[in-house]
Formats: sequence, C-alpha cells, structure tokens
Amino acid sequence: MKYPWANTLLLVLIAVELVSGFFGLVSGSPDEAIFILAHRISGWGIIAVLVWKLANVVRSLRWPRSATPRTASIVLAIALTATLALGFVWSFVGPISFWLFSGVSWHIYIGGALVPILVWHALYHTRGFPLRFWADRRTFLRFAGLTIVGIALWRAGEVAASIGGLSGASRRFTGSYEATSYSGNAFPLTSWLNDNPRPINEKEWQLNIGGAVANPVSLKYADLSPNKELTATIDCTGGWHSTQIWSGTPLSDLLETVNPIGDAASVTVRSVTGYYRKFSMREANSYIIATHVGGETLSHGHGFPARLVAHDKRGFEWVKWITEIEVNRTGKWLQPPLPLQ
Repeated sequence: MKYPWANTLLLVLIAVELVSGFFGLVSGSPDEAIFILAHRISGWGIIAVLVWKLANVVRSLRWPRSATPRTASIVLAIALTATLALGFVWSFVGPISFWLFSGVSWHIYIGGALVPILVWHALYHTRGFPLRFWADRRTFLRFAGLTIVGIALWRAGEVAASIGGLSGASRRFTGSYEATSYSGNAFPLTSWLNDNPRPINEKEWQLNIGGAVANPVSLKYADLSPNKELTATIDCTGGWHSTQIWSGTPLSDLLETVNPIGDAASVTVRSVTGYYRKFSMREANSYIIATHVGGETLSHGHGFPARLVAHDKRGFEWVKWITEIEVNRTGKWLQPPLPLQ
C-alpha cells in the first residue's frame, strides 16, 4: 500500500489554516498575532505541496472513479484554489470587494465551506491506513521541512511586498487595512450580521446595570459623563481597522457603583437588539462605555447613545447601542466564540 504523504501533509496544513484562521479572526491583541502568522506560513506550505502535486492531481482526474469522490475532489480543488487566491491577493494587492463583501470575507466564507468537504475527502481517501502510516518518521521530517519552506516563502513574500511598495506591506498584524483614522464618525459603518435597530431617543434610553451586584442601577444618558479619553483601534473582521480617540465612562467606574459580589467572574454587555458579548472582570475593568468619538457625539450607526470600546478585541466585540450590563458568577467562556444573533 503506497502511503499518500502529500495528501497527508495537505490535510494537516489545511487543518492548521482553518484552526489558525479561526483564532486569528477572533483575536484582536498583538500578543495573539501568532495565529495569523501560522495562518500565513501554512498557506505558503500548501502552495509548495500543490506545486509538487499538481501533475498527480491532473492525472488522477483521468482515473476511473465513481462520480461522488471525483466531484468532491474537483469541488475541493476549486474551493481551495479560490480561498488561497483571495488570501494572497488581499495580502499583497490590497483591499478588494465584490458582491457586497470584502475579499477577506469571501476568503473566510469559502474556507469555512471547505470544512465538510475536507472531512469527507480525508476520511474517504485515508480509510484502511493503519496508525503507523500517520506516525511515520519520514512524514514528520517532510512536515518539518515543509514548515521551513513555508517560513522562507512567507518572509520572501513580505520583503518583496515592502520593496515593491505593495499595499499589503502596510496591513496590520490581523491582515486589515487602515481606514480613515482620527476622523470622528467618518470611519466605516458595519454591524455583525447586519444588526440595524431604529434610532434611539436619548431621553427614553436607559442603561440597566445588574446581575450579581449589591446595588443594581438604571442610568440615563445624562448620567454618563465622558470623563475619560482612550485612543484605541477598532479592527473589523471585514478587513479594515481605524484608530480613533474615544470618550466615555470607564466601565470600572460603573461596576464600582453597583458593587459586584465577591465571586463575580464576568460581565455581559448587551445591545438593544439582544446582541451581547461576555468579558472577564479584568478585561471589563480596562474598557470604557463611549458616548463620543473624535470629539463628536456617536452617530446612530456607530452605536449612539453608547457603545463599548474593547481595545484588545476585534470589532464584533465592541457592542453598540448598549442598554444592559450584567455581572455574572459564570466565566466569559460560556458564550459562542462568534456571535450567533
């Protein structure tokens, strides 16, 4: 039985791409840049394997096989090529958009669609192989060598982009491109899953703070004085980032007012739409509830009357149109890693 080592390495590298891509998507701190780095290196590794394997792929299409595996192989090849091409174009050429979404969004969507096809493909083509084929020393050495090749190609690509003056050389560690920083409300408007409530009347709006606290309160808009400024970068998963000067009330001040109980473990920040995100007590105490950006009152599209500024998180964590803050006894991990509503 001939061991398909190239298929195995492709399977491992694509798995690394999916896992690192996911964690890179939800990571907003430079301390977590390792995920995006692994994503880029494994992408170059896939290219290296595909260059070697291309002739075999073409020949395999001529082999007599049933329609299902043949179709799955073709669809997988097309989807993999498309998501790789989108990733490399985004990384070097610059931000692109088509059919309502950015190029990096399509890269993510197509990559996610690969998962069920990849799982089936891997199980179908590796059935019957004993464990010793996977634990082979030569496979490990090939993977180590391929990792070195991936690192070398990644560095060469970054240097080439810088020397060539390509737009990709200026992208943030997340892969996002700068968009209208220090512009007040002029930076891009986006919402997770097209969240779009009606404009909120500040005279009717109130912020309820409760849960595992000794003194729950309800605050009016006038109770939120912008007594702290914070320069922070909002980094959208759609591929842009914007640095702004935010003004608002420290979340730590609001939590101190309600006096969380001793075993409080996390804080839920909830929007008027029901959208919410949870944060640890340590994280929450470093955030602010913003009412202004760049010296301007927040526009409706940017979360008026109040939005969260979570400086070390991706944009989907910066909850807009806040109406409730709840202190929990449970940890922040009891929530979907990506919002579902």
